[in-house]
Amino acid sequence: MIVVALQTYARRIRELLRANPATPETGLAPAFQQLLTDLLPLLPNPPGLTVVPEYNNPGVGRPDIALIRQGQPARAFVELKAPAFDADPRQWAGEHNRRQYGRLQELTNWSTSNFRQFRLYARCDLVGSAQVVPDDSLLAESSDAAADALIAAHDSARLVELIGLLCSADAPMAGDAKELAHLLAHSARIVRSSVQERLGLMGEGEAQHPLAMVRNTFREVLYAHPEAGGYEARDFDELFSSAFAQTLAFGLLLVRENLAGQPGLAAQQQQVDANAWQHMPEEHPLMRAALRVLSQEEVSQEFGIGFDVMRDCVNCFDPVILAIEADGRDPILYFYEDFLEVFDPAARERYGVFYTPLEVVRYMVGALDRALRENLGTQGLCDPAVTVLDPATGTGTFLLGVAERVRDTVAERAGRIEAAMALANLAERAFGLELLVGPYAVAHYRLHHALRTVPPGDDGEAPEPIDLPRLGVYLADTLSNPRAEQVLGELGMHGIPIAEERAEAQRIKAEQPILAIIGNPPYRRLERGENENAGRPLDGRSVG
Repeated sequence: MIVVALQTYARRIRELLRANPATPETGLAPAFQQLLTDLLPLLPNPPGLTVVPEYNNPGVGRPDIALIRQGQPARAFVELKAPAFDADPRQWAGEHNRRQYGRLQELTNWSTSNFRQFRLYARCDLVGSAQVVPDDSLLAESSDAAADALIAAHDSARLVELIGLLCSADAPMAGDAKELAHLLAHSARIVRSSVQERLGLMGEGEAQHPLAMVRNTFREVLYAHPEAGGYEARDFDELFSSAFAQTLAFGLLLVRENLAGQPGLAAQQQQVDANAWQHMPEEHPLMRAALRVLSQEEVSQEFGIGFDVMRDCVNCFDPVILAIEADGRDPILYFYEDFLEVFDPAARERYGVFYTPLEVVRYMVGALDRALRENLGTQGLCDPAVTVLDPATGTGTFLLGVAERVRDTVAERAGRIEAAMALANLAERAFGLELLVGPYAVAHYRLHHALRTVPPGDDGEAPEPIDLPRLGVYLADTLSNPRAEQVLGELGMHGIPIAEERAEAQRIKAEQPILAIIGNPPYRRLERGENENAGRPLDGRSVG
């Protein structure tokens, strides 16, 4: 039966090439799709998968064929190239093909075929290769009898074995926080690459496309001066694509944890879907609204399978791996560093993005706590009257250090129930400003995780997770003039509270009494000679 399926496949290809020797891969793809459909029931362990022609769907970076198990997202893919191409993606020429190869390497189970050869990969590693059918059996000039004889003599065992391995793709299960960070980063790299390529393909007539509108608002409202974030102006699309992918990734992760923490929800109800933004906790209004726009169909379909792969990653992990442990250790303290290790390992050097070691953070937080108590006559960081600001908060590491200090101090003195109440109070008096939307999204995620949960003690006492006020971390440029005029942008018109976010950040800079400031300032910006009054004043006068 396998021989018959291969002979039928080769006959279809020959007929297409006889009709048009220049038949493109899209014209030949249905024949390969049918071959897989015919072969799957003949495998030693039939996988019960459906072969889906992804080439019919819109979006950049979508492989031609997906293999899907009912009720689950696609986890196995085939990318087809014309017979004139090499099946080895390392030999593909052209910028589009190179980007495509880069995206494919983020997948755990994928394959390529030029209709003659088949190659199976696990991320960037070649698992194996096989001949689909003899080359001569696909030639238009070959007779049916001669081609059938060649295929009958051909050993197809290796092909069947590799297709079986492709079909064995399973859910992306993470065993710990670091593995989850890496899985999430791989999916975010697919989104980043697809968004950047799609933007490069947009013409002037697509100015009102939702993705273009999101990009323009990021440029006009959030990053009017991309140099402030360590990016050259010409690299804006790279900055935007990276921010887009990170906001989507950590927004979905935050929603998933929130759903998993709600008692009484069935497992299926804890899954994030295309409407995940509706379940974003209320304390993150900008993240909620941004996730709504980023996940709308007109936008998400532009980055191919990236959104599906990312949601699959978020839905498949057990939230217990991120729970604060009994000894107080927080598995996500290094989560962003682990994420960045895969997502953009060169980011630190290229953009001057460095993360303060935890030991340094704890030393500085301890010194601040002592100074508040010994020099200013307060109760230290636990004092409800002490306000704290990190003016360049990044991923929230210093505010997390403050939260850890408050939690441990109060838990030791008064118990874990009181510690939970102290963290809720800290959420109302701790503030952070961050310019880059990726770290901003991560800061919201990490602080949400740390401020609402206190681990159980030796006696098993573990307070229920608490509701938080709107977190005081804002997307803003600390060095901009608090009176600078702010552009609303198209996202503001679509319900994203950009204006409210910026107004509150400006209020904090201009009016909020702050007793303690801690953090790692953006020294690189000062080295470049940026003025602390960067921005455009409302009265139109120059500032300098």
